Amino acid sequence: MDTLSELAAQGYELFCRLINKQELNSKRFQPDDFLFNQGQEITELYWLESGQFSVGYTADNGRHFSLGLFNADNSLLGDVELLTDTRCQFDVRANEALEAKVLPAALLSEFMQGDPRLAVWLSQSLSYKYQETMATTISRILHPLIYNIALDIEQRFLDARPKVNFAHVYKEAERFGCSERVYRRVVNQLLEMNLVEKTSNQLQVKDIAKLSEFLRS
Repeated sequence: MDTLSELAAQGYELFCRLINKQELNSKRFQPDDFLFNQGQEITELYWLESGQFSVGYTADNGRHFSLGLFNADNSLLGDVELLTDTRCQFDVRANEALEAKVLPAALLSEFMQGDPRLAVWLSQSLSYKYQETMATTISRILHPLIYNIALDIEQRFLDARPKVNFAHVYKEAERFGCSERVYRRVVNQLLEMNLVEKTSNQLQVKDIAKLSEFLRS
């Protein structure tokens, strides 16, 4: 008997084949264009074969929190809202020129009813997104800012997280829910401690052993 992970993998492969067989409309997005707006009702989903996009949330008080940049690799956007029957929780914006296939919500429902493996794959995908988001949120709440920034740098160095971050400091600050001034101050602390260094305007690990020891302490 196939495990849930095997069924999910089969469902993903089946979905890719179904998408390729469909004559779907395409939509082009330029850098900073919104794919989805926070609070938007989802009636169609997007299938991105490749491209880079950002995900963020703006609170009523105007403060902005960014979940960062993401690289699409045959990725489905809008599935969370469809499966939970809710409006879009985040702003999703193109970080470069993108072309997405437009998938009507009704068509996805038809796919799922045709083969239960698709539902298993979508359920697993939703669970992974929930776990990743909760892990980030809990870390932000329970640890000081310097720990979260250092951990982010360490995890990217170890390939535990994608090497994708923002070129602008204020956007990097938004990933940690702080101001640009506070973010710069913490980064300067890490530089002074010789744990990280700046190379081509990017933060890099200077001494992985010392950085990991700092995080464990």
